[in-house]
Amino acid sequence: MLDTALDAVVVMGLDGRILGWNDRATALFGWSSDEAHRHILTELIVPPAFREAHDRGLAHFNATGEGPVLGRRIEVAAINRVGEEFPIELSVSPSDQFGDLLFIGFMRDISERRAEAERQQRILQESEHRVKNMLTIVAAIAQQTAKSAIDMEGFQAAFTGRLESLARAHELLVGQVWHDVSLTALAERVLGDEVAGGRARFGGPEVLLDPGKVLGLSMILHELFTNAVKYGALCNDDGQLALEWAREGDDVVIHWVEVGPPCAPEAPSSGFGHRMIAMSVKSDLKGTIERDWRPGGLTAVIRFPLEG
Repeated sequence: MLDTALDAVVVMGLDGRILGWNDRATALFGWSSDEAHRHILTELIVPPAFREAHDRGLAHFNATGEGPVLGRRIEVAAINRVGEEFPIELSVSPSDQFGDLLFIGFMRDISERRAEAERQQRILQESEHRVKNMLTIVAAIAQQTAKSAIDMEGFQAAFTGRLESLARAHELLVGQVWHDVSLTALAERVLGDEVAGGRARFGGPEVLLDPGKVLGLSMILHELFTNAVKYGALCNDDGQLALEWAREGDDVVIHWVEVGPPCAPEAPSSGFGHRMIAMSVKSDLKGTIERDWRPGGLTAVIRFPLEG
C-alpha cells in the first residue's frame, strides 16, 4: 500500500522509531527500507537543529494526545543520507487502523517550488526598485528640462524625446527580462533611422551591458544624437555620424565622431542635456568622457569599465 503512494511515506511509532518506509522515501532520503526500519526517525531525516523540538512534540503528544502539526500541511526542513538539507512539504496523521497507534507522514521535496517562489520574489523586488528609479529619473528629467526650456513647445519636444529614449532602453531590458543587453542592439535603437538613411553607421565587438549601464548609455547616446541634429553635423543634409566601440583591457571605449560643419559656432557648454551626459557618464557608467568640438564636427570619447 505504501509503494502505491505518489509521495514519500514514512510510518513512525509512538517511540519515534520508523515502522514503514516506501520506495519514494528511499529516493528522497537515500536510505533503503531495511536501513530505515526501526531506526529513530529524528536521527535519520530531521536536521540536528530541529531534533530537540521534534522530540518535545512527540513527548507532548504521548502525554496529552495533542499535536499542533497533526492533520495539517506544513513546510519543514529535512536531510538526506549525505547530510544535505532541503525543504519538504509534510502532512502527518495519527492512525490506529493497524492496531497500535501510529503516525503516517506524507512528504514531498519542494526545493524547486521554493526556488521558483524565491526567484519570483526577487523579480518583483527588482521590478519595484526599477519602477521607483524610473519615476525618479522621469521626475528629474521633467524638472531640469522645464528649467532650460524657453517655451512649452520646446519643453514638450525635449521632454518627449528623452522619455522615448528611456522607453527604447526599457523595451530592450524587458525583452531580456532585465538581463544584459548588447551594445549593438542599443546602438540600433538610437541610430537605426539614420543608418537606414545613410547618414550614420555603427559597429564594434560584442559587448554586453548590465541594466544600469543600458539605461545610462541610452540617455547619453540620445543626448549626443539630439545635439548632433540641433547643433552638430546632422543639422544639415551633408553631415555624417560614426559610432564605434572597442575593448581595451577591462574597459569599453566608445568613439562618437561627427563629420560635417556644425550649425552652432561654439560648443554648447550649458543646459540640462550637457549636464546630464556628464552626470550619466560618471554615475551610471563610472567612466569618463572627453569632447572635442572642432570646425569639422564633434568628437567624443567615452571610456568606462565593463564590470562594476
